[in-house]
Amino acid sequence: MIVYFQNCKGESRKIGAAADCDKAWAIIYKFIEEHNYKPDYVRTWEEDGKHYYDVGSHTEFFYTEEE
Repeated sequence: MIVYFQNCKGESRKIGAAADCDKAWAIIYKFIEEHNYKPDYVRTWEEDGKHYYDVGSHTEFFYTEEE
């Protein structure tokens, strides 16, 4: 699966590739750590075949899609 970051303008960019959800979380946490961000909460949901990950920003998200 491909892991994407979607910014507050709705623009997405690939940040990694993962074999499973655990690896996707590792990529996401590495990304937020590199940007000195500490999430207040984490929530996930599935929509239109994508798995979304909200790590507390309200306007920026991560999501995964199958290759």
